[in-house]
Amino acid sequence: MVIDMSTIRGARFVIKDFKKAGYEAFIVGGAVRDHLLHMPISDIDITTNAKPHQVQKLFKKTIPTGLKYGTVTVFIGEDAYEVTTYRVDGPYVDGRHPEDVSFEATAEDDVKRRDFTMNGLLMDETGQIIDYVGGKADIKARLIRAIGDPVTRFEEDQLRMLRAFHFVSKLGFDIERKTIDAIKETAKNIENVAMERIMDEMIKILKGDHLKKALYNLVKTGMYKHLPGLDKGIKYVLTMSEMPFVDAFFTISFALHGDVPDAWPFSNRHRHRYKVAAMLANTVDVFDPKTLYTYGVDLCLLANKTAFLLGKSTNMKRQIEEDFDRLPIKSELDLAIRPMQLVKILEKKQGAWLSALLKDMVLAVLDGELQNNYDALIRYAKTHEQPKESGHGTHSQ
Repeated sequence: MVIDMSTIRGARFVIKDFKKAGYEAFIVGGAVRDHLLHMPISDIDITTNAKPHQVQKLFKKTIPTGLKYGTVTVFIGEDAYEVTTYRVDGPYVDGRHPEDVSFEATAEDDVKRRDFTMNGLLMDETGQIIDYVGGKADIKARLIRAIGDPVTRFEEDQLRMLRAFHFVSKLGFDIERKTIDAIKETAKNIENVAMERIMDEMIKILKGDHLKKALYNLVKTGMYKHLPGLDKGIKYVLTMSEMPFVDAFFTISFALHGDVPDAWPFSNRHRHRYKVAAMLANTVDVFDPKTLYTYGVDLCLLANKTAFLLGKSTNMKRQIEEDFDRLPIKSELDLAIRPMQLVKILEKKQGAWLSALLKDMVLAVLDGELQNNYDALIRYAKTHEQPKESGHGTHSQ
């Protein structure tokens, strides 16, 4: 969701409500950064010295989305604001979250526990920016700089390293020298982070306007070696003049790697998609009717695009689409006979033979060996009462 300026104004009214009740409150983080950069704002966070229970009392509609860490979501009309109490974090024992937090903190304390200076800016209800960490200067210089000691920041929350690359991809900023040196030093720690979180950040990186710069930094820091099955893909994509979209990137990577590593928590659909497209890109030169039918036009297009980007094939997009449109049959449902008609005519019970026969019929039609009409299909069925199992895969589109 992209937030317009009216929502920023709404957040300022929320801050005024805090002020009227005797509390401090500020817009904090990415919303302030993107406001200064004149970029679309995706969410608005507010920080305050009001304790979570006080926030819940102050507003009519709230949800306790993270009370342990002081976070309450406040709803004003259709707009939602994530409100977090100023805090100081205790020890980070799992490399992602503090073991405990203290709400006995100031706005400056709260800012200094955050990740990067550009995300450590505060905005009050008048639009004035409060900067305790030099964030405005770093935004002007287009620098991503860790707040405080970068090694400490990355040991506290190891995902912050990938977030740095996400901001490179999104903003095109450079990573400040000490910060990038700290990533080099701690890069291996990314292996401790849940793959669901790594995948989320990788997809954000892949969607950025400055992807090539982010991938260059992944290689420069050695981080790319700790992303299962992506190392060859990242290095290869850096040689390309145009950056691929998400599906093409993963398919290129897994085609070069040879498989889809189990570590990635893709949905079954996406895992199948990348696995099959990578296999086809490595093994298929011509997308004949059987291949188009068996795997569907979408997977064949992705496979050909991958092979083309890898320099293994010409771009056959138009030919694949036209050949698929010309297929005499695209599904068993397109056969000019129904399964139950075959059961009745052949006087056999339903079983595995039926699906095997239907598959054989489809492939024979695709080969041009069989006309797709009722009489021809009946004659074929009667001469194939014990059909051989087809060696082809199932139809997937």
